[in-house]
Amino acid sequence: MTAPAPRPDILRLGWIDSARGLSLWAMFGFHLTWDLAYFGWIDHGIPHTAGFHWLGQAIGASFLMLVGISLALARQTRGPLLRSPAFWRRWAMIIAAAAAISLSSFWLFPATPIFFGILHCIALASLVAAPLVAAPAWVLLAAGALALAAPHILAAPFFDAKIFWWTGLGTFEPPSNDFRPLFPWLAFVLFGLALGQWIARRAQGEAPPARGPVSRALALCGRHSLAFYLIHQPLLFGFFSLLALFVVAPARETGFIGQCFAQCFEDTHEAELCQKTCVCTVAHAKADGYWPRMARDDLTPAQKTQAHDAIMACFGDNRD
Repeated sequence: MTAPAPRPDILRLGWIDSARGLSLWAMFGFHLTWDLAYFGWIDHGIPHTAGFHWLGQAIGASFLMLVGISLALARQTRGPLLRSPAFWRRWAMIIAAAAAISLSSFWLFPATPIFFGILHCIALASLVAAPLVAAPAWVLLAAGALALAAPHILAAPFFDAKIFWWTGLGTFEPPSNDFRPLFPWLAFVLFGLALGQWIARRAQGEAPPARGPVSRALALCGRHSLAFYLIHQPLLFGFFSLLALFVVAPARETGFIGQCFAQCFEDTHEAELCQKTCVCTVAHAKADGYWPRMARDDLTPAQKTQAHDAIMACFGDNRD
């Protein structure tokens, strides 16, 4: 009698790993654009456009759909998720990562901290969805539709209290760099569950690995999605922060000249003189090597004296 083949830890489908990797790289591009705008390398208004907003929404929805699909596939091989140690290990890792992101965001962006972002939503939505993994698809789709509609039909001032912000049922959106409340975002996990059930019924065991270098690279990222998520933004933000110590972005230079002009014009009411003086001042700062510190308003006492002399010289030269 042939011994039964060992069950895989989870039904692994290469194309789903690749899809997760594609979502991760889309998120990378989204955060790269945000950082470029924040540090002044591109128009700072780009992250606030409607197109950029909806791109972020689509990327978030794709992540949550893939969470639902993965839960369905995990249940296929592990049985009831709430009794699976692997489920709880993964859940604890997500909780720890979410806490780390919140702590760092309160330090870096105290006015718009991430108190309930995509990882917080994944953690809570996974708990809500886990008991429903075996529910009929029509139940999941109906529950998803209700979750999607909830902010429109259940929103009330009662939920405006901070303690209820995570629900998404308040009458306004709290300030945050990443806000993904339970409603309506739970809907995409439930839709993913329904789709994952359909995929699991048609998949048999371990699927062939992804083919081609791009697919393999995406699948590798998808298999390590949490690590990718945690690492990429600190690396991007750290790189641009370090670069700002030595190079001033074009938008920062334009902003500095604009502020310089406004201060000068308030005193002299001579627009042409002020414009030439401010441009000349920046040119002197670049030539003498203290321009990055001047743009950050971080000059040493000696450099402040040097900058003052340059401003006076530029003002005098251009007035003549």
